[in-house]
Amino acid sequence: MTAPRPGFVAPVRALLAEVRSSWIAPYLDHVLLRWRTVAAYALLAGVAGVAVALVLPKVYVARASLIADTPNPPQLSGALAQVAGQFGVLGLGSGNRQPTFYRALIESRRTLTALLSTSVRDPAHPGQVVPVYKVYGRGKVDSLTRRTTENLLRVLGRRVATTIDERTNIIRVELGAPDPDQAADILDSLLSLTNQFAVTSLRTRARLRREFVDSRTTEARANLEVAEDSLRQFNERNRRLTDSPTLQFEEARLRRRVDLRQDLYLALSRELDQARIDEVRDTPVLDVIDAPVPPSRHEVPNRRALVLLAIMFGVLAAIAGLVLERSRTIAR
Repeated sequence: MTAPRPGFVAPVRALLAEVRSSWIAPYLDHVLLRWRTVAAYALLAGVAGVAVALVLPKVYVARASLIADTPNPPQLSGALAQVAGQFGVLGLGSGNRQPTFYRALIESRRTLTALLSTSVRDPAHPGQVVPVYKVYGRGKVDSLTRRTTENLLRVLGRRVATTIDERTNIIRVELGAPDPDQAADILDSLLSLTNQFAVTSLRTRARLRREFVDSRTTEARANLEVAEDSLRQFNERNRRLTDSPTLQFEEARLRRRVDLRQDLYLALSRELDQARIDEVRDTPVLDVIDAPVPPSRHEVPNRRALVLLAIMFGVLAAIAGLVLERSRTIAR
């Protein structure tokens, strides 16, 4: 057997000698003498930890990852954008939203309230469904009132967590429930509701954009017709333009007006066609990368950590009690 290295033994012996000669020595000897008491406290605390871990409700966490697939429609440009700003609708053409918007939408009161009214599979009765508010109400909620809705929204808010990968813009969503199948079903319903609300929001913005562009298109068509009529009447009144520089200049000015108004009308017509397409869009704006699946094991409570913490608490409590007992003996 290899002998311990002198360089290691000497500091340890010096430390033990310091402890033996310090004020802590009698307390340490008393604790070591009563080691069976410490072990008994640790055993009892461990058993209590096991009991608590078995009593605490299980929480299964389902996970999903998704990414936003929002189109970026053409922006209102040039003079049209200036007119849109004057009417208070500047930016209606911007359809590209950041992942933080969808994270806020997932965790919003509107989405979670709608989620409470959806139904998922009932593991206790195969083939039947149960409302989500009964899942989180644990059988104590029969209907959604204002008070129960507030309480369940707080519970559900603690069960939903979202994170965003800043590099890839991937949104990761976690949701906890008392049953693994219900956790996956509820998370799938949450993603469907988020998609539905996002599409509705984009279509509303597209409708406002279409109404604005439609009115501008009608006005531009009328202005173009007026400019074309002015040019036609000028040409009818002035058959010979080559002999008069003034008439040539006036004709060029009228033609420029027609060209400008024609370009504006054509641009607005293209904008109107795109706005009409966006208004009837019903495709999902969130692409699910990893769909929710029932988790194989619960994450809460963490029984191993709970039992270890209980044992540590039992050991510390026993040591504290023995130290207090020894201090009273010394005081006498």
